Amino acid sequence: MEVKLEHIKGIGPSLLKHFRNQNIWSTYDLVLHYPRSYEDFTVRSLSQAKHLEKITVQGTVVSPLKENPYGKVHVITCQIKVVDQVIDVVIFNRAYLMKQLTEQSLVLVKGTYHLYHKKIVASYISKVTGHSPIKPIYKIEGVYDRQIQNLMKEIFDTKQVQIFETIPHEFLKTYHLPQRLKAYQMLHIPKSFEDIQHAERRFKYEEAFFLQLKLVANQLASSKRLPKVYDIEKVKTLIRQLPYELTSDQKQATNDIFKDFKSEYSHIRLVQGDVGSGKTIVSLIAAYAVATAGEQVALMAPTTLLANQHYTLFSSLLKDLNIALLTQKTKNKEQVKKAILNQEFDIVIGTQALIETDVQFKKLGFVIIDEQHKFGVDARQTLIDKGHAKDVLYLTATPIPRTLAMVSFGESNVSVIREKPAKRTPVITKLVDQKNEQKVFMDIEKALTRGEHAFIVVPAISSEQVKDNIIVTKEKLKYMHHPLFVLHGQLSKDEQGDVMEKFRETPGSVLLSTTMVEVGIDIPTATQMIILSAEHFGLSQLHQLRGRIGRGDLPSTCYLVSEKQDLERLELMTKTNDGFKLSEFDLAQRGPGDFIGVEQSGYLKFNFLELSNDYNILHEAHKNVVDLFERPDFYTNERYQYLRKHVNESLKI
Repeated sequence: MEVKLEHIKGIGPSLLKHFRNQNIWSTYDLVLHYPRSYEDFTVRSLSQAKHLEKITVQGTVVSPLKENPYGKVHVITCQIKVVDQVIDVVIFNRAYLMKQLTEQSLVLVKGTYHLYHKKIVASYISKVTGHSPIKPIYKIEGVYDRQIQNLMKEIFDTKQVQIFETIPHEFLKTYHLPQRLKAYQMLHIPKSFEDIQHAERRFKYEEAFFLQLKLVANQLASSKRLPKVYDIEKVKTLIRQLPYELTSDQKQATNDIFKDFKSEYSHIRLVQGDVGSGKTIVSLIAAYAVATAGEQVALMAPTTLLANQHYTLFSSLLKDLNIALLTQKTKNKEQVKKAILNQEFDIVIGTQALIETDVQFKKLGFVIIDEQHKFGVDARQTLIDKGHAKDVLYLTATPIPRTLAMVSFGESNVSVIREKPAKRTPVITKLVDQKNEQKVFMDIEKALTRGEHAFIVVPAISSEQVKDNIIVTKEKLKYMHHPLFVLHGQLSKDEQGDVMEKFRETPGSVLLSTTMVEVGIDIPTATQMIILSAEHFGLSQLHQLRGRIGRGDLPSTCYLVSEKQDLERLELMTKTNDGFKLSEFDLAQRGPGDFIGVEQSGYLKFNFLELSNDYNILHEAHKNVVDLFERPDFYTNERYQYLRKHVNESLKI
């Protein structure tokens, strides 16, 4: 039952107008407008109160109210008796209380207690009404919180709202969660803060449950296909012939992918690994397996440089396969495209050139997208749609907090590589005050003299808001006697590629760049990085930038130069090289927008669920939803009708 607000006792035209301005039209709308915060009016004993402590007391007015209306600030004073003590009360700017309060009024007073003067400077005072000592704060313009609480009591007492249950009873029972109606009563008319926590826990689970319902439903709707019949013996031979042994995490990620191949449904899997953890070799093994199954593989990278690196690696290790490189610089493009269509190439590695309309595959069975967050949704989907099966492997070196990874891909479709290959020397990170930046420039010259490479990264090309930019910093580096290359987004794609190639091929050189060097550069002799105005970057981005050095076995140093006292955040960079720890901190500080693309943004509008803290709730909800879909009666039992409807809406059936 949904009752219009104009039919509720106590709501007149003025109040109705304020509610409608907030798009609140019915009792159901009002109930769903939960309190934004709470104020605690729990009564304390004066004998336990400390000097200048915020306290709430209940007492009887025992003296006439006196006012001083002529001063700059209106002041009312009176005395109240609290149990067996009489104390003074001072109230500012509450002239209306002269008419509301009289001697013998029973009042609730909240304010700062001055122990030595036996006085409370009140921030709140009102007659005792029998309401809960916890006051909900709604922040609806033009409406007093007490009015809303009275309306809520009227609505619930007279049953003028109908709240349907949305969660199967067995899950409520398992986790000791209140029913939906009871939970809303606990939020609006709480008897204790335990009530509020209990209700919030229920709504966190509800949001997690319906998120997982949508995710799992979409996974189950994947394209049905035959399992991939790959040559396991050839795959084992390849792994034995690798120049190094796979880490435990690499082995696990590889096994996860091969389980997907054996399934009767296509899979989308995210492999996320910290900088330099060896994601590419995992994708190479998977690509080889698909090729032995007689299907083609496409690998799309965000830059020509990275595509070239992948092509070099794949060609050196997969000598029995035909591998193509397709970028804007590829010669004989038409001939290469024709060969791809005729399946003369087993693996095609390229940039966004792969999504051009005239690039067609004969039997594309596996798509690998490196640094997936660097591509738009449409670009990724265009390549995926060229395949006869929708098996996709996303790679990212940006560690995504596990809650966000679960939200974006589903818990069972995420593989994590944390271990670093042996012989990698950890990068030393130093936090430097900007006034000492010239000394840092001089320090890196020693490494340049040894023939090593150095990066200098700034937040912008030119900006009045950012002190360190390409133009200003280039002027600062005029004194250097080492080759200097400059890279930024205003250069054409060809110019960017030329700059990177020249930098790579020039020992003892410096690259001054914006964050374009965040991914896709693997130079074993790159050992020095200076990040200017480091306070302008998120921790995860700083970690990605740092990952451009220390790729070999040479000692490497990253300098974070900042003039601002952003110590807690930036000092964390000096204490850990674990990108996953940094990403969790970033999530709590900066929110989820730094980690995901636009297609997931609608999933993240939660009222109660906190992605930085509520992994366990998401995990339990995921288990429960999977259990539901496995029940034989889920698609027929009437009690699941509402959930089936929600699933169909999610899938747009």
